[in-house]
Amino acid sequence: MITFERKYNRMFLRDVRDTIETYKMIKSEDRVAVGLSGGKDSVFLLFVLKLIQLTAIKDFTITGITIDMDLGMDFSPLKNFCDENEIPLIIEKTNIAHVVFNERKEKNPCSLCSKLRKGALIRVAKANDLNKLALGHNSDDVIETLFMNVLKVGKLGTFHPNIYYRDKDINIIRPLVKIREDFIQKFVQDNNFPIIKNLCPEDKKTTREEMKNLLIKLEKLYPDAQKKILTSLTNVDLKNMW
Repeated sequence: MITFERKYNRMFLRDVRDTIETYKMIKSEDRVAVGLSGGKDSVFLLFVLKLIQLTAIKDFTITGITIDMDLGMDFSPLKNFCDENEIPLIIEKTNIAHVVFNERKEKNPCSLCSKLRKGALIRVAKANDLNKLALGHNSDDVIETLFMNVLKVGKLGTFHPNIYYRDKDINIIRPLVKIREDFIQKFVQDNNFPIIKNLCPEDKKTTREEMKNLLIKLEKLYPDAQKKILTSLTNVDLKNMW
């Protein structure tokens, strides 16, 4: 059962609360869907939002949504975790894997897969009258997306912590954008949170993985690189931007 410990404030909760407040992510009576892939980031996000519910904004609801892409993954440990903590979990079966790998045979399957999964999450959230969709992107993801846009597309930008999709009437929020991936990895392991093995054949072979390795190399040269890059996203010198 998820319970609050005072040390969490120092470890991560203060940063998450600040992010939620700064970007006005969650307010009273919100109905928040949490996208649960079975990976470390999303289960940590679920844990953190439950703590927020217990200690701060107590009158919002949490519902987990898992998109089963038909890869043969066993989500029962995640279902048990949600049941133990009285969090509803919706497991939506889809044929996304078949579409991506058999029908379309994309050269860049990850991009299509991401779009289809996000679309399915939004569809299920709206069908269940949930007005916010929380995703587990961490600070490493922010910078890797920035690198991909700059180096692969030639565009300066990354995803926003809170974006409203007017056509869908839903906000996508990312409360973990200040939390490092290595911290999440260790915390999840230390607390024996349920992690579902990713059976995607493209796992660890993506452009994002290249950007992850680039960030690792950069931090060996400049140990505070991640902190400085994140700060730069809110410290833009518009006069000197073309």
